[in-house]
Amino acid sequence: MNNKTICFIGLDGSGKSTSVDYAYDTLKNRGVKVKKVRAAYVIKVMSFFIKLGKKLVLKKDSNPYGGDYKSYLESMRKQSEKKGVYKIFTALTTFEFRCQIFFSITLNKLFGYTLLIDRYIYDNAVTYAANLGKDTAFLKETIEKKWKNAPKPDLIVYIKTPVETCLSRKDDIPDPLYLEIREPLYDEIANLYDAKIIRGDIEKDEMLSKVIDAIDSI
Repeated sequence: MNNKTICFIGLDGSGKSTSVDYAYDTLKNRGVKVKKVRAAYVIKVMSFFIKLGKKLVLKKDSNPYGGDYKSYLESMRKQSEKKGVYKIFTALTTFEFRCQIFFSITLNKLFGYTLLIDRYIYDNAVTYAANLGKDTAFLKETIEKKWKNAPKPDLIVYIKTPVETCLSRKDDIPDPLYLEIREPLYDEIANLYDAKIIRGDIEKDEMLSKVIDAIDSI
């Protein structure tokens, strides 16, 4: 296996990171030139401007983890309808994520690595759709237009785990609603892009075995 790109998607607490770590160790032991990449959106390059924009757009409801999550959603959706500052804010975050994709994924592919990506453009589309209350058409447009130049994976692995199980594994989820509105969106992504679905609530060894079988199939 050379220069393959495999991305793992799913809810927080579903078992993505566990799967990535196991796949990395397995492939490394086989002699594969492999690297783990966490491509979740993290503010780095445009940190000051994005944080300032978020404050201006959402004001007191700018942190989904720091207060009332329902108020955060309401504020985000209300501001998105006004355009203006929100449009500038989304342009900054898009530029930020494009930089991260280039340095974390595009360059590593050029260096010949097989990449195991923990979160990617699909998770980004799910987050936007969840925050703004959008549907399948929005998911598809975000991935196929906004991220059309992002390297496409050879395999998408969807670790599908019930919300209740994810909540039992994580203590930093701001509200059960955070996962509940994302679950059907991930289901749509899996359907649209032919993801390999592996249940994350089965025995751990069985889940990890299925992950390796999926990777070996490519």
